[in-house]
Amino acid sequence: MNVSETDKATTGVIKVVKAKKKLQLPHVTVMMLGMMLFACLLTYIVPAGSFEHTDSGKIIAGTYHLSEQTPVNPLYALTLILDGGVKASSIIVLLLFMGGFFGAIFQLDSINNILNYLIRRFEKAGPTMLVLGLFSLMGLIGFFIGGDMMIVFVSLGVLLTRKLRLDPITALGVTFLPLFLAFSVSPAGMAMLGQMFSDGVPMYSGYGTRTIMFFIFMIITAIYVMLYAKRVLKNPLKSVMSNDKWLTDLNESKKEDIANNKVQKVVWQDVAVLSIVIVAPIVLAVGNTVFGWAKTYGNNTFITTFFIAFVLCFILKRKTVDEMINSFTKGVQDMVIVAVVIVLATTISVILQEGNILNTVVNVMTNLMAETSLGFAAVFIFFVSSIFNFLVPSGSGLMGVMLPIMQPVGDVLGMTPQVLITALSFGGGLGNLIVPTLGATVGAIALARANFGSWMKFMFPLFLIWFVVGSAILYVVSSIGWVGY
Repeated sequence: MNVSETDKATTGVIKVVKAKKKLQLPHVTVMMLGMMLFACLLTYIVPAGSFEHTDSGKIIAGTYHLSEQTPVNPLYALTLILDGGVKASSIIVLLLFMGGFFGAIFQLDSINNILNYLIRRFEKAGPTMLVLGLFSLMGLIGFFIGGDMMIVFVSLGVLLTRKLRLDPITALGVTFLPLFLAFSVSPAGMAMLGQMFSDGVPMYSGYGTRTIMFFIFMIITAIYVMLYAKRVLKNPLKSVMSNDKWLTDLNESKKEDIANNKVQKVVWQDVAVLSIVIVAPIVLAVGNTVFGWAKTYGNNTFITTFFIAFVLCFILKRKTVDEMINSFTKGVQDMVIVAVVIVLATTISVILQEGNILNTVVNVMTNLMAETSLGFAAVFIFFVSSIFNFLVPSGSGLMGVMLPIMQPVGDVLGMTPQVLITALSFGGGLGNLIVPTLGATVGAIALARANFGSWMKFMFPLFLIWFVVGSAILYVVSSIGWVGY
């Protein structure tokens, strides 16, 4: 494929000419089925084992023992898809409703009108300013709230990047990436989950230090995303996408814009709609952190908050009830494939649990860590938990499994609980962005119409940078005996 710069400059349409075909990976659902087969294979190879538990259900360190092998065959694995769906049911319900709400709002012409206005307004500054703006906004939201349902914001990234003639990977890079990066390193994300599982560590302790860590990671990642966006803007051939369909889609959308040949004026209702979209998650964050909504109502406040936002937007745009319901239905339909992918990803963890091999992996990892020095032990936990994400792609699940086992080993080495939680947060959070078993990751990729292979090409160099920076941070805080309170 070659890109005609003349056609691009004069019409905005990228002329695509066939060239050497890139390796095209299978659909994400096919990849998930393949991962399920691989998980089945592991249950035949890895010895089964278990730990003893306290009356409260906590793992007792040092009690690991081998148990009878319980391999999972592929036919039985298919029957576990229902179990995977039940386990992921709360996330799926939230995702479908929020996808319906946001999908309906994005179908209004308000977001498109404002994006067109901003592109014209910042034409001299360049599209990368808008990329940075959305990245920063998503990072701010992710600092306070997180969860798999937040991938609905990927749709906003898709709208923006199509207007800017950028690829689906950039759409993920300005929405999903900062949202989940923030959850991984901020005080209210993975660290808070670890503090919930750790005895004697106050909630939200180490807030200031973790906020500094948040800004370090965000600045590095913002620069990385900006450089990538500039590269794709300059030459679409530099995109890491494994196929050219995204370019064809851009051409079709551009031709539609040219055919319509009209520029909508931004009115106050458009500004109000955009304000509601931005303010709604901030209201939710304040409610969860200041007024304790999360402790009282759990995730139920997500549906309530965004339902109100959805209704207000349609009232402002003077739409009928039928138009509101039809738009909501269309938004839900767009999220169905994402829900299917999340179910399959969750089924993988169910297969591994049925095979009783998770405890064996944890036991081997903790034994290896006991032979290292304090500083390198923290780095090793970061590395190990990143790998363990493949088996347990859940923040609370990873903390629940690894923290009770790692804490006694950390005590022997002289590692503070705060450092241990931070190492697990880095591995469990950042590692989730590169594993194909986390429903949110593969769901976001499906929503952006990208593929996991292309996402890995984009993410792997960035993850290596994260690992170096995170390792340096962990080495320093472990060396000074950081307590955080």
